[in-house]
This record gives sequence, C-alpha cells and structure tokens, in this order.
Amino acid sequence: MSTPRIGLALGGGAARGLAHIPMLEVFDEMGLRPSIIAGSSFGALIGAAYASGIPAKEIGDHARQILVNRVQAAKYLFGVRGARLSDLLKRRSFTSLLIDGEQLASFIFPDGVAQRVEDTQIPLRIVTTDFNERREHVISSGPLCQAVAASIAIPGLISAPLINGRLFVDGGITNPVPFDHVREGSDITVAIDVTGKMREPRRGHHTNMELAIGSMLIMFHQIATLRRQQNPPDIYITPPIERYVANDFFRITEMIKEASKAKDELKRALEMRIERIT
Repeated sequence: MSTPRIGLALGGGAARGLAHIPMLEVFDEMGLRPSIIAGSSFGALIGAAYASGIPAKEIGDHARQILVNRVQAAKYLFGVRGARLSDLLKRRSFTSLLIDGEQLASFIFPDGVAQRVEDTQIPLRIVTTDFNERREHVISSGPLCQAVAASIAIPGLISAPLINGRLFVDGGITNPVPFDHVREGSDITVAIDVTGKMREPRRGHHTNMELAIGSMLIMFHQIATLRRQQNPPDIYITPPIERYVANDFFRITEMIKEASKAKDELKRALEMRIERIT
C-alpha cells in the first residue's frame, strides 16, 4: 500500500496555538506529509503557513524572531515589515478600535505563504463562523490572508471581516478542532487540541484580556470535548500547555519546549496507525 493519506486538524487557542509548531515538526521528522489540513482560529494561521510548504522549524524560527518580547515584536512589524499603526488598527466607531486581522496576518506571515487558499501545496480548509447565519463556514478558496482573518476574528479585539457581504468571526466559536473536515479521503485523521484547561493567574487575578479570551477558550474546550465524544478522530493529541494563558505569546520558547513533550506520543500514535493499515 502507498503512503497513507493523513488528514490533520489544528485547533484554536490563541497563544496556545504556538504549540502546533512542535506537533508539525513530527510530520517533518517522520517524512510524512498531510494530505489535507483544516485549521480553526490560531490553528488556521499556523496551518496556512505549513500548508504553503514552509517547514515547521522555519515557522518556529520565524515566530521566535517576532515574539522575543513586545519591543522586538514592534520592531519587526514597524521596522522589518514596514507596517504603520494606522494599517493595523480599524476604527468601527468613536469608541471602538480593533486590530485589522487581514493586515495582521499579512504582516506576521513568513515569506513564502500562498496568496490564495487554493494555491497552498497541501489542500487547506479554513474554518470560520458566519455571524449572520449563526453557523460554521469553511473557506477553501479566495485570498488567504482574508480567510485567516475571518478565522482569527476575536469579537472586541480583532476585526471581523466582510466577505461577499457577510460578516465572519472566530472559527473556534463553532468548531474549535475541525477534524470532521479532514476525514473524507483520509486513511488517518489527526487532531491537535490546544484549548487546554485554565490555570490560576500569576498575579493573583486575571487581566481583562485573559478573562475575555479565556472565556472563549472555555467554550472552545467544551465544544471540542463534545465533538470528540460523538465521533472521535483516529489520533487526538493535547499538548501539556495548561500553565499558559491565551495571551502568553512572548513565552513562546518555554511553551514550545513544554508542548514538545507530546511529540513522542504523536510519533507513536502515527507509527501504530500506519503499521495497522499498511
């Protein structure tokens, strides 16, 4: 039998989505290439880069370069990328100022990311939520940065884009770990869940942002758990990143180190499944 077709789902989790990077390294180290990738929220952003043919190590190196600290992140965006603050912010009203998700994605993506969803080297499905229809929506074609912006649009923080006259918000609201979109045509389905459990605050209390995004992650976790119980994928990995909160982007090095503890689990699970069907 030829190499098995592996469908890979990358879930949402804000900064915890950085834990996808060492999981993707497993595929590169084993010489495996997913036949399709579905991503939701931050998983859509990481998945878009990987589906474009960028190795996981390069994605990790790029992320570390940006996320050393807030000063370095600002230097990268406004220096290396030449972004302007007015490009990254979108005013909805006199009192509402949001991050422009499409501009954010275009500035932080590494070089080499496909321009359109249908042009990625690995077929890509980006999960978002149609706010008007109150249901999940999957994007498989069109401008990639716009699609990712739709999947990472956190209400009140990152702007919700209009696509063909419809408003889209974070994909995790309806499908935080979209393994159901990689089943068809796959011999093995793999899901990476980075929603995790909530931890106690480091400062004795949660910040408003931690509460806002953390509340979404609680919802993500509950939905993902229910979907897994109803119709589980072949492999379901939850990296040990409970100690990190949703805005811990600048703890990338230690988070990836912790998440890497799940690499052996994923390798063994893949080896067992591949052996079983070949």
